[in-house]
Amino acid sequence: MKYKTILLLILTTIATKTIVAQEVVAFNDHYINQELIYKNSDDSLFTGVSEKRRKNGHLVLKETFNNGVILEAKYYYNGKQKIVSDSIIYNSKKPYKFKELYRFSIKTKNVIEKNSYDETGKLIRIENYENNSLTYSCEYNGKKKHGKEFCYSKQGEPLQFVYINGKKVKG
Repeated sequence: MKYKTILLLILTTIATKTIVAQEVVAFNDHYINQELIYKNSDDSLFTGVSEKRRKNGHLVLKETFNNGVILEAKYYYNGKQKIVSDSIIYNSKKPYKFKELYRFSIKTKNVIEKNSYDETGKLIRIENYENNSLTYSCEYNGKKKHGKEFCYSKQGEPLQFVYINGKKVKG
């Protein structure tokens, strides 16, 4: 009886799980049509990873797609090691609109800058980091500072300012 229950649980788990294989293709093995990505081979929506490499094999860009929608792009520093320079997370409901952009240090591989965007792709916050600690943060309304800005003085004291439509109003 106990073995039948365990077997039933295993079979139910296997039957309800969807296994998705990530196909890896070269950058020129797909095309874009109305912001969706299709495979050249059969004109179906692409799910998987696309890689762009130099002639010497160096990985330059890796993009991840699900059902034709871009989810993420990673750009790599030009070097012998695969070190990510920038990582873009896209809004899955609005293809090619940024959700978050991360910049990484080539030396420490840590995040040094993070930009956040609203659902329309408009910039709403920039954050800078040093040794994994927040050193600067500012809210934006597109290209203009709008909201709180946080930073440190040269003496290391925390400072705060407030901006409305790009003009400092407090601080």
